[in-house]
Amino acid sequence: MASPFLVCMEYKAVKKQIKKDLYFQVASEWPNALTGVENIEVGLSGGLDSIVLLHILWRMQVEKNFCLSAVHVHHGLCDQADDWSEFCAKLCAKLNIPLRVAKVCVETHGLGLEAGARDARYKVYSESTAGVLALAHHADDQVETFYLATLRGGGTRALAAMPRLRPLNSRVTLWRPLLSISRALLAGYRDDWQLSFVDDPSNEDIGLLRNWIRHVGLPVWQQRVPNLNQHVRASVSILQDECAILEEIAQEDWQSVHQQGWFCCEKWGVLSGPRRRQLLVLLAKKHCLGTPSIQSVLDFEKILLASKNKQVEWSLPLGKVYAAHKRLFMMQTGWELGLTWIAQPLNNSGSLYNELVKKGFTLRQHPFGIREDVLQEIGLIRAVHADDQVLLTVGHKSVRKILQERRIPVFVRKYWPVIVDSENQCIAIANIWVSRHHGCLNGFLPVFEKFNSYSVEPK
Repeated sequence: MASPFLVCMEYKAVKKQIKKDLYFQVASEWPNALTGVENIEVGLSGGLDSIVLLHILWRMQVEKNFCLSAVHVHHGLCDQADDWSEFCAKLCAKLNIPLRVAKVCVETHGLGLEAGARDARYKVYSESTAGVLALAHHADDQVETFYLATLRGGGTRALAAMPRLRPLNSRVTLWRPLLSISRALLAGYRDDWQLSFVDDPSNEDIGLLRNWIRHVGLPVWQQRVPNLNQHVRASVSILQDECAILEEIAQEDWQSVHQQGWFCCEKWGVLSGPRRRQLLVLLAKKHCLGTPSIQSVLDFEKILLASKNKQVEWSLPLGKVYAAHKRLFMMQTGWELGLTWIAQPLNNSGSLYNELVKKGFTLRQHPFGIREDVLQEIGLIRAVHADDQVLLTVGHKSVRKILQERRIPVFVRKYWPVIVDSENQCIAIANIWVSRHHGCLNGFLPVFEKFNSYSVEPK
C-alpha cells in the first residue's frame, strides 16, 4: 500500500500537470451561456496567442460537442501578409479546420492605422455564420488595455477593458476564453506542443502606444509593484461589475424616456446630470452615430436643457441628433439617400398606384383622400419644391407652409414626399393632405410609415 506521503506527492504532480495544460483551465471556465453552441469560429492571425487558442479548441471539439472553424483577416498592411494567410491555410488544412480568409481595405477615418485595422477586422468578425466568435486576448492584453484606456482618458467602460463575453451583434457572441491566462503560460503551452506561429514585427514598434506600454511602461511599473498585473486584473473585475450595474440603470432610464414611443426630452431633463449624459452616450451608441467626446456630450446637454423647445442639433462622427417638439430624432449621415423618391430617378410610365407601391408607400382609407380614378393615372413621388402648392377648399396654400404648420422638423422638410400628376402639379402631401381637386370622401391617403413620427397636429 502506497504511503500517504507518496499519494500526496502524486496528487500534487497530477494537479500541477492539469494546471499546466491550459485545455483543462479553458474547459473548467466554459461559460454557461455557451452551452449547446453548435459552431465556434476562431479569429486566427497566425500569431502565438491565436494559434494556442485554435489548438485548445481543436482538442475540445468532441468533449464540448461543437464544430470549429477559423477566420483570418488579411489586412494587406505589410509584405508578409500573404505569407501569414498561407501559413493559416496550411495549419487549418492539417487540422481539418474550415478557414475563411477575408481581405480588407483599411480605412483610418482620421483615427489612425491601428483603429482602422481593428474596425475592418471586427466588421469581418460580425459577418461570421457561427454563433460564437472566439478571440485570443489574454491576461496581459487585459492589463495593457486598462493602461491604454487610462492614458487616453477613458471612462468606466473603457477602464473595464475587455469582457469575457459580449454580443457582437444580434447573431454572434464574442468570447475571449484566455482572459485569465498569462502570455507566459501561452508560450509554455506552445513549447509543450511544439506549435509553429508567425511573428508580426509591428509588435515591437514602441511608436505604437500599446507596444510602448508592453515593452517600456509596464516593465518599469512591475519592478516597483511586483504584483501589478494581479492588482490591475482585480480592479478590472470590479469595474466590470460596476459597469453592469450602470448599464442596468441606463436601460431603466432609457425605457423611462421612451415611454411614449420616442426619446422624450422632458423626461430626460429631470434626471441627474450624470444620468442625462450617460443616456446621450447610449443614444449615440444605439443608433450607430459614433462615440461622442466628453466635451461634445456636455455641450449638447447644456444646449438641449436651454433650448425651450427650439429646434437644435448635435453633430456626431457618423450622423446627427435633432431636437424638435420635445423629442430627439437620430439620423445617420446619408440617411436621405435611403428614401426611395430621392434615390430613384423621376420617371414613371405606369399608374400612380403602382408607383406608390413600388416606392414603399401604403394607401390608407381617409375621410378625404385621393380618388381611385386618380390613382390609375400617371404620376410621380418626389421631394417637395419651394413653389409647390396644394388646392384647399378655398384657394391654395404653399406645401412648405403646411409642413411648417404641422410642425415637421426643419431637417426633414426639404425631403418630404409629395405626389404630383403628369404635369408636375401637387396632388397630395404624403401622410398629411390631399388636394380638393383630386380627392373625395373616404378616399386614400398615401402614407410613408417611417415619416409618421415627424408629423405633429398643428396647435
